[in-house]
Parts: sequence; C-alpha cells; structure tokens
Amino acid sequence: MDFGYMIYALPRLLPGLWVTIEVSAISLALALIIGVTLGASRSFMTMRNPLAWPLDGYVWLVRCTPIIVQIYAAYLLLPKAGIRLDAFWVGVIALTFNSVGYQIEIARAAIQSVGKGQLEASLSLGLSQRQAVWLVIMPQALKRMIPGITNEMSHLVKASSVLSVITVLELHKVASNLQIQSFKFLELLALQALLYLPLILGMSRLASYLEHNVFAFEGTRPHTEEVR
Repeated sequence: MDFGYMIYALPRLLPGLWVTIEVSAISLALALIIGVTLGASRSFMTMRNPLAWPLDGYVWLVRCTPIIVQIYAAYLLLPKAGIRLDAFWVGVIALTFNSVGYQIEIARAAIQSVGKGQLEASLSLGLSQRQAVWLVIMPQALKRMIPGITNEMSHLVKASSVLSVITVLELHKVASNLQIQSFKFLELLALQALLYLPLILGMSRLASYLEHNVFAFEGTRPHTEEVR
C-alpha cells in the first residue's frame, strides 16, 4: 500500500464525494415525496381500483430489474423523448425512479401496520378519510418507516456509484479516473471504502436519533426492511 499516494489522492476524491452526496440527497428527497404519497394511496386501494395494478406493476418492475438497466434506460430513452439533460440530472431521475418503487412498499407496509381501529376512531370523530390518514395514521407510521428509509438512504449512496457508467463524476468515477492515471487500484479502492463508511454510518446514526427522539410515539414499533 502506497500511503503517500493515498494522502495525495484523498483531497482529489472529495469533489466526487460531494457529487455522491448531492445526487443521493436529491434523489432521496424526491423519492420520499412521491413514494410516501403513492404508498399511502396504495395502502387504501383494493385490487378493483384501476390504479392498483399500474402501481403494483411499477413496484414489480423496479424490484425485478438491475439498477444499471434503469440507469441506461434513462440515459438512452430520455433524449429519444426530446428530454435532454445533464448526466447528473439523468442520474437523479434514474435513482429516483428506482427508489420510489421501494418507498411505496415501505410506506404501504408501515401504514397498514397501524391498527385499523385508529382509522375507524378517527372517522367516527368526524374526520374525513384523508384527514384521518395524514393527521392520525401517518404520524404513527412515520416512525415505522425510519428503518426502511435508512436502508434506502444507504442503498442510494451505494447505487450512485453505478452512475459512473453515464459519466457522472461521483466518487467512484473520480477514483476510476485516478486509477487509470496512476494504476494505484488497491489504494484508491481503500480510499473509496474509507469515504463511504462514515457517510453510511452517519446516516444510520441520524436515523436512530430521529427514531428515538423525534418520532418517539407511544405504542409504535419500527418496521424493518430486509437489507439489500
């Protein structure tokens, strides 16, 4: 291991790390807004609802196709539709498309885990179904979503490395460019791991703080998602 080269290369990787944080944060924010809204709607739909099948098909498509295929699809199909964007924003769209499929299921599972009596009691007090969902059910479901959302945050950060295939200058792409120039493959792989680790750990700690301090509702238990 050439530690001297690692010290030299570290500051050159930081701009790529910042792009990784940016693309992951924007994608997560958009996916949360879209996914939680669609997941809340799906949790109250029956299979007779004409929107249930398209939503389930979308979730199935996201979960059954590799993210690299989704990234290439966004990169190649958007220009054919007359939408020409910088590679960074194509990456945001691809990551958001992928994450929404998981956020829908996280939100749906969390909402459906809240007892039906909560909804029935809210309706009996004169609230509309929409008011009952957003004012009574959602505050309780939010805590149960946190473990799944945390898992999705870490997934997005790691998945952002695949955006290197469409020339987004995130951490992995910058490191790959340096590897081509220097042939210091092991050193640069180690640096990438060292930069990803505190980022993922920091998000996990933040989620734990939110779960136990901000969303500490009585009688709720977090719903966990399988780590991908």
